Amino acid sequence: MLKFKQVVSGLMVGMTALAAVPAFAAVTEAPLVMNGGPMGPGMMQGHPCPGGWRHGPMRKGGWMRNAPVPMLMPIVWRHAVDLKLTPAQETDLKNWRAQQLKEMPTWRQNMQVHNAALRDALLNGESGSALVPLREAVLKDHATMLEHGIQQVNYLHKILTPVQWQKATALYKEIGSRRGPWSK
Repeated sequence: MLKFKQVVSGLMVGMTALAAVPAFAAVTEAPLVMNGGPMGPGMMQGHPCPGGWRHGPMRKGGWMRNAPVPMLMPIVWRHAVDLKLTPAQETDLKNWRAQQLKEMPTWRQNMQVHNAALRDALLNGESGSALVPLREAVLKDHATMLEHGIQQVNYLHKILTPVQWQKATALYKEIGSRRGPWSK
């Protein structure tokens, strides 16, 4: 028969071993799908945070239903396998994306500065002629953003085959009609 000390020691060793498993599991890397999938991280990536994985702003989805320009690029990136993109198309998309990522910080920074300037002026009670240049700068930024979106859709229409284009737009319509976050 086992002695009381042996039983207690065995239970303590077992409990320590069970407690060590989650401690080591917390250090493991996230699966590939959480790092952006086969196309790598991009517009659709989320970010790790306390309490789990949070989706990036592009995955929230609600505001996209009323967007003037359909956001097809995230769908093409996320459904690259389903769309059966060729290696040449994938390379072309990666090059296009690299170019956009190079240009984006500049116009995005300008847009944030212009938005903040107009917001601050309004909060400080300014009106009339003081707001005119600020308003024009914000409207110009919005026109630039709209033009970027239109160029993105035209670019995708150019590089995708008719079948791929039809499938991408069908996915957009299907995803846009869902309630809740956009998902695969």
